[in-house]
Amino acid sequence: MKKVKMLLVLCLVLILNINNIHTYSYSVLGQEMRTQVLYLANIIDDDNNMNDPITRFQFAKMVVKASEYKDSVNDIINTSVFSDVPVYFTNASYIKIATEKGYMTSFLGGLFKPNDFVTYKELIRATLALLGYTNEDFTGNQINGRYQKFCSLDLDENIDCNINDYITKVDAVNAIYNMLKANPKSSSNAYGVQVFKMTKGSDGELNASGLIKTKMEGPFLLKRGQSLSEKLPFEIEGSNIFINGTASTFDQVNRELGNTGFIIYYFNRATKTLYVYRDGTSIDQTVAVSKGYIVNIYYSASDNLTPTSVQIDQGRYYLGNTDVKFAFSYAGTLHIGDQVVFVFDRVSAGDLENDNDDAGFTYLGTITQAYIYDLNY
Repeated sequence: MKKVKMLLVLCLVLILNINNIHTYSYSVLGQEMRTQVLYLANIIDDDNNMNDPITRFQFAKMVVKASEYKDSVNDIINTSVFSDVPVYFTNASYIKIATEKGYMTSFLGGLFKPNDFVTYKELIRATLALLGYTNEDFTGNQINGRYQKFCSLDLDENIDCNINDYITKVDAVNAIYNMLKANPKSSSNAYGVQVFKMTKGSDGELNASGLIKTKMEGPFLLKRGQSLSEKLPFEIEGSNIFINGTASTFDQVNRELGNTGFIIYYFNRATKTLYVYRDGTSIDQTVAVSKGYIVNIYYSASDNLTPTSVQIDQGRYYLGNTDVKFAFSYAGTLHIGDQVVFVFDRVSAGDLENDNDDAGFTYLGTITQAYIYDLNY
């Protein structure tokens, strides 16, 4: 990712000033923000060379990342799909999915031509296919029929190409962004709402609420005596720093670390942004950081190997994922009497079966991450 755009930084400041990384919302205005939406949604990896022609391989990767199959890509495929796309071809599975699902077509002789450039008519075919349109939806001249439908859905917004022109990366970004705003063939809800959980503003543009989290890494624990600079994948100097949702400085982070003995932090390596939280603070409206001593660990009567909940100080919490359950198990690293720092989700976990529950006991949430806390480190 190139140097962080000032507009994106301003958006991040607005988000985190209200202490809520979940409520990242803005109306997408201008090419820069359209590009950022696709980046945050993990449809594109960077905003470099936007005016260069895009290759068929690059386009296949983008289209699949914009599809409902975005989470079904395997790093390795066992059989060669095309003679010019061997099994060891990097990310060959994107090409396999793009052609199998009808987003792209191949050539005679079993060729895909991954290094050829993409034409406007290929872009039109792919975006309509993502919306659920097939050959059967167009009679007569297929190319003309697709073009008319493409324009009628406003998928051509911000694109100025003739049908056989080679497109640029920015053309592909605009078409896919427009596609995210459009309704699929058999639905009354926008594609981006259904597939990426976006929302649309009153102006019809995409509201990228929550997308910032797709690029967040963490939570991580930093204890007094450890160096934050050694833990981050970018230089702390010149980075964006927020403490409990408020813009801050590296010196203040060190003061917080000295005062409390630990911090929980997240980071976004692409935007070089650090998010710091301390004991007793809320990461957002549903997630919080806390510290305490393990008083008891509870198991169900049907499974005495996998714990279901835990009491920390006076609070009772469900155990969320497999890693957390293992950490609190007999074979794990967290035991009764240990002091722990933990991140928990305030949202109700539902009525999980737990035969050791005390009548009337109120659960405070579900632990999603926990660390042993030792100031003697």
